[in-house]
Amino acid sequence: MWTLLVQSATRLAAVPLIQIDESVDVSLLWRIEVPRARAWQCLTDAELLSQWLGELVSGAVGAGSDFEVDHGDGYCCRSTVIACAAPSRLDFTWHFPDEPASKVAIELDGSGGVTDLRLTHSALGDLAKSYRNGWCVHLSYLEAAGLGTPLPPSMFWRLHGTMAQLNMR
Repeated sequence: MWTLLVQSATRLAAVPLIQIDESVDVSLLWRIEVPRARAWQCLTDAELLSQWLGELVSGAVGAGSDFEVDHGDGYCCRSTVIACAAPSRLDFTWHFPDEPASKVAIELDGSGGVTDLRLTHSALGDLAKSYRNGWCVHLSYLEAAGLGTPLPPSMFWRLHGTMAQLNMR
């Protein structure tokens, strides 16, 4: 498990990636300087979802619902919400046509206008390292969406490549 903390003279510096837990497939703790309600909006609102994950092409993200997200060029992931406790927890299945089904769990804990988001993606097998890099990029996009400054979709794969280089071991 890595814990990343940067201490400035007066406060903890704004480093969004706080922790990587390698004891499970993918587990990231990400700090976002937005209220928990805004982070929840980013998870469930179709317009905001399109700014960080992909275009919601069917369904809705809510209790007991099915939804499908296009991650670009018609490459779609189907999901079913299996737990939804607004504004603190969202669990859903994750299934691309060429991958085994897996599960994503997102927990939000917030206070004072800052939200800690823990994302756990399980049942990934050999895909875990690639997904870790991808989720770091997606969470960067989520943070930008939450702050009202969305990142351009055209930068996704460039950032993913950078993240992969940084995470090489």
